Amino acid sequence: MIRRVPFQAPAPFGVEVLTIAQLWAMAPPGYLASPQRPDFHLLLLVTGGATTHSLDFERYRLERGSALWVRPGQVQVFGERATGDLVLFQPDFLIPGTHAATLAGDRAGLVAATAPVEPARRALRREYDRARQPTTVQTETLRHLLSVLILGLARHTPDRTPDAAGLDARFRALLERDFATAHDVAYYARRLGYSARTLSRATQAAAGESPKQAINDRLALEARRLLAHTDQPVSQLARRLGFRDPSNFSTFFTIHTGQPPTVFRAGTRP
Repeated sequence: MIRRVPFQAPAPFGVEVLTIAQLWAMAPPGYLASPQRPDFHLLLLVTGGATTHSLDFERYRLERGSALWVRPGQVQVFGERATGDLVLFQPDFLIPGTHAATLAGDRAGLVAATAPVEPARRALRREYDRARQPTTVQTETLRHLLSVLILGLARHTPDRTPDAAGLDARFRALLERDFATAHDVAYYARRLGYSARTLSRATQAAAGESPKQAINDRLALEARRLLAHTDQPVSQLARRLGFRDPSNFSTFFTIHTGQPPTVFRAGTRP
């Protein structure tokens, strides 16, 4: 079962900053070791010790100076307890039109990084701890400090072609919304106002893959999530992902993961 986690910050800023120790103290036994699907962004900033964090079937080793960005809708599982901060923020918290907001909307963007962001982290925590009332000045200050932190992380990732990256980001956002009902590249190209060839060039330049690869990868990822963390029958799961014929879904899943759905599901269970 995947627990869907809503945003429930104690202060109505749209952002929450807490220590990893505080999270472990609040969480019921075993909760952090089970799959969760937050409806918000989560930045995990490790300042001491080490931990592993599972994110959509990828395991990340995080040590001092490491950061991990969990985006809304991704499935995560916490590992060992480390020292550091967690920054939780809603998708619309960052200032629209800024590069930090663009990075937050880019689901194919920054995931894990090692960057010297201690001054930005401390400044954000200090301002958050100081804020008690949701005044305009305090909210804007938190927005800007969070943007500084995100830009500091982004500075340590490779640059991408701006035009290609912009179109690719728009494609990823549309894909995230419609992947379960639209499986063909022509649909996305048409909705974005470009030819399929132009869209393909953009995704190749920005992410090194074709739009069709991205569509298939997103479908396969969601299928793995549902098979691993729910008990829905394969036929029902297939319809949920836009496959009219369960056998077509089974063929698709086998091609893209190397295992039939039933075998994959069995391998994820104790």
